[in-house]
Amino acid sequence: MDAIDFRRFPSASEVYLCRDRGYFPVLTSLRGEEVLAVIRAGAGHVGVTGRLEAIRSPDGGRTWEAPVVMVDSGADDRNPAVGVAPDGSVVLAYHVQGSYGEDGSWMPQLRRVEMRVTRSRDGGRSWEDNRPLGFPAMQKHSPFGRIVNLPGGTMLLPVYGSDIHSTEKTGDCAYILRSDDGGRMWDRPSLIAEGYNETALLLTSHGVLLAAMRSADRGGLVSVSRSTDGGYTWDAPSEVTREREHPADLTLLSNDWILMVYGVRREPFGVQARVSKDTGRTWSGPMIVCDDLGDGDLGYPSTVRLEERLVTACYSAPGVWNAPDYLGEGAFARALLYSEVDLIHALSRESN
Repeated sequence: MDAIDFRRFPSASEVYLCRDRGYFPVLTSLRGEEVLAVIRAGAGHVGVTGRLEAIRSPDGGRTWEAPVVMVDSGADDRNPAVGVAPDGSVVLAYHVQGSYGEDGSWMPQLRRVEMRVTRSRDGGRSWEDNRPLGFPAMQKHSPFGRIVNLPGGTMLLPVYGSDIHSTEKTGDCAYILRSDDGGRMWDRPSLIAEGYNETALLLTSHGVLLAAMRSADRGGLVSVSRSTDGGYTWDAPSEVTREREHPADLTLLSNDWILMVYGVRREPFGVQARVSKDTGRTWSGPMIVCDDLGDGDLGYPSTVRLEERLVTACYSAPGVWNAPDYLGEGAFARALLYSEVDLIHALSRESN
């Protein structure tokens, strides 16, 4: 049987968020039909001129306003993680990468990095002065994806980097950090798993936390871990995707199914999806979101659900990874809009 292709849904339509920019999009739903996308612009996948921009949609992803600069420090501002605090403020955590030579060449051995945070009280139109993360042990780590709120108001930030308890271990570890003051300060880390990095978090309606993590080895696949105690302890990770299928994003559907979307950085280059009907224990086979994104610098999909509509954004860019004079020309961010009802019906027909 052919894989389900989201583009064939009667409700499906594609729209471009932006061109000549758009790396690593993260979508957040605000009020009503408002959607905020945070993207990287000003450089390629790696580049000292990188900055972060906000793009707003007032109508559920159908149209997108001109980008607004959020952060442009003169270093490489990248790797956004976004959420909405209990008071309605939009919270941005990001990674400042200053490990470049005078000619703009990438020199990661310099380790000139830090995490910073900022907030917006007007839905992403303007932003407060950014500040350090405030947790020295993870100042050189990186955030990723979406910030999750627990029922009591605690915010959870996915973070990855070195083991904070051992200077001898090498490789990435996936963590969460906590904030009780609306995302201003972060502390109380919990380890999800060793050997993983870019992590998508989701809180289910049953209070279970899911973490979909990109493996640092094994070809960069995605594994899922579950927590039933607010993220303090986690089950052993279970592999879901195949090699070069990463990173992932998780969305809770109205019937409690969980939608995972992820980049496919090999043939067919694009974005695929899987669904879990049992809070992340098992997953469907792969489905197609798109398969026309170029030669490997792509993906990082992000989905929001607005009533019955789903919006999944991703990016594609020329394979220019480290050229000081490349400013992102030819890159773009694009979204697929489709009905949750169409997706559920398609999966229900397949299982019958």
